[in-house]
Amino acid sequence: MVVVYDSGAEGSTWSFFTITPFLLFKVRGSIVPSLVPQLLLMEGLSVLAVYVADEDPSFGEAARMANGAVPDLAALRCSQEQEANKQFWEAISDLTMMCHLLRSISMTICGMVTWEVDAEVQVHAKRVIRLLALYSLAVREFFQRTGKNATTSSEQMDRLRQDVAALAGDTEWSILYPGDHKSVSGSASPHDTTRPSIILFWVTLSLRKIMDHNATEAPIMNGLLTQLAAVGSCFWNMDKIDKTQFPFPYCFFGLDEVAEILESPFGNDPNDLDLREYCDALMSDMELICQCRELKLDFVLKENEKVDFSHLLANFDKQKQFHQHFKRQSVALAQSGEFSRAQSDGFSRDSQSQEEAGSPGPQKDEGIRGEALDSVMPGAVHRG
Repeated sequence: MVVVYDSGAEGSTWSFFTITPFLLFKVRGSIVPSLVPQLLLMEGLSVLAVYVADEDPSFGEAARMANGAVPDLAALRCSQEQEANKQFWEAISDLTMMCHLLRSISMTICGMVTWEVDAEVQVHAKRVIRLLALYSLAVREFFQRTGKNATTSSEQMDRLRQDVAALAGDTEWSILYPGDHKSVSGSASPHDTTRPSIILFWVTLSLRKIMDHNATEAPIMNGLLTQLAAVGSCFWNMDKIDKTQFPFPYCFFGLDEVAEILESPFGNDPNDLDLREYCDALMSDMELICQCRELKLDFVLKENEKVDFSHLLANFDKQKQFHQHFKRQSVALAQSGEFSRAQSDGFSRDSQSQEEAGSPGPQKDEGIRGEALDSVMPGAVHRG
């Protein structure tokens, strides 16, 4: 997560004095500590240059002639920083879009699929929800344990793997991490990570089972598959940003050389893209997908078991605990709703019997009082 820092968003006369010192002396997430060695080196070189120029006037002339390359290099560095900033925001956009799509798919599965058509539909629907959550955790582990900035903390490796193990079935685990048992820690495993694309294919298999029971309309299923494809697209774009660096080792040869490398990225230059590596990863995923089609995968959640990620949300929103309150409230409302329906059915039967006997039915239904409910929902109203 990006480090939060104070800013003068509202602005005042004293903002510079009250905010800037905190920014300069902030250590975690700040670039200032990394700049200190460079600043000291530049100051030392500046003092040395002044001293040498005073001792040898010809050195000063040569130094001024070399200054012509400085604007080009400065422009190049500015361009690199601008592109890096664009990539940062692109990565955030892909991440938030992926999360939005996973939420949207979950909403459609819960709201537009008729779970009551068949018991198998409910099982597959809950399996889709679980696999979407599993996918997000697998993606997290993938980016934390791959690339040049992969984590070296054994504790973090173990925690990443434990999160995946919490939602994966035994058969799924044997496919995601071949040869590993769930008891093997992430730091001790020969597999740094797994292939998140395989999980999306499992979701597709469950969607097909739902469609076989005609539990939703074809256009809705088409929308689900489109969103699922977009989820995979977000992942690969994030991987592109995470793994592909700027081809700037040649910057000292001039901007024209850098431009030539950027405009032709599919050649044999060391900075060009390795097409065979991309093809190998593609063929590997395609083969694994075909193999998974014949396997009987796990459901994990039983027919009457609720979708429950509480064990993974122990550290989420500890202060306000909106998730816990929402869950408690929804359960209470669901229980009161079942009681209301039962009472309504009984009221209808009583009315019918009273009409048959010729006596008037009750004139008013008091309904269910809500004082016993733990109201934390926005806009919740309990009538007295």
